[in-house]
Amino acid sequence: MNFLIRSRFTRALILLAALACHSLPATPQHISTEQSLRAAMVFNFLKFTEFPPDAIAHAEPIRLCIAVGDPRQAEALAGLSGRRVWNRELVVAQFAGRDDNCQVLYVDSRQRWNAAREQHTFPRTLTISAYSGFAQDGGMIEIALLEEGAR
Repeated sequence: MNFLIRSRFTRALILLAALACHSLPATPQHISTEQSLRAAMVFNFLKFTEFPPDAIAHAEPIRLCIAVGDPRQAEALAGLSGRRVWNRELVVAQFAGRDDNCQVLYVDSRQRWNAAREQHTFPRTLTISAYSGFAQDGGMIEIALLEEGAR
């Protein structure tokens, strides 16, 4: 997919995720923080992702691996564990490396992305991050939070 199409596709996904963020229940645990907003967007990306039939066995859960340094981000993403996506349970786990069977990978920095790619190849893994330049570094979905008034 060329860069222009990929960029437009990513922007469309971000817009869809932002519009669909209201699907998470508004409880005290879902205080609107940057970390919880990212977790909500990751969940909504999964709702709009169609995995190749051979990438996920019908009865298996979807495994979201995370490689993050911020404990608040890790906690927000871990809060997604147990939710259902495409009639499958979502399981959140720390990225372990080479033998990890991840259908989705969330990384929070270029350093962690580069380390993950050194250990593992991701031919059928949806990769997501919020660090600037992730898509240019070979990632699939880059979450960009814009400050109010910035365009």
